[in-house]
Amino acid sequence: MTNTYLLFILFIGAEIFELLWQRAPTLLVMIEKIYNYYKKSPYLLYLMHPSYILGIYLYYLSNYNGWILTILIIKSIDIMFKVLLIHKHFILNELSDELKLMLAQPLHPLMLAMGLSLYPYLLFLGLF
Repeated sequence: MTNTYLLFILFIGAEIFELLWQRAPTLLVMIEKIYNYYKKSPYLLYLMHPSYILGIYLYYLSNYNGWILTILIIKSIDIMFKVLLIHKHFILNELSDELKLMLAQPLHPLMLAMGLSLYPYLLFLGLF
């Protein structure tokens, strides 16, 4: 049981790490930060999401728990959406002006912390 608590705390720490490095006033600035890692290597981008990697490990460790699968699905969609925005904006330069304006809108601070509140709750349901 102690290992479970340790993995839970490690997952929360990984989420806090992701929250800190992705923190930005707008979604466009966040995408630019992510693009800097993507330029170096797409694999580095995935390594900058340690809670995703830990989630995969916890999924196998918990005998394929549905709650942890939910975490993986949501995080996968999140990462794929960010990579799609990077590809459209920086590589193809096909982002419409309306979408650029929408991405330039200020983010509410709670918007960035939603993962920190949702994922540990789902992990708690899956592990305990």
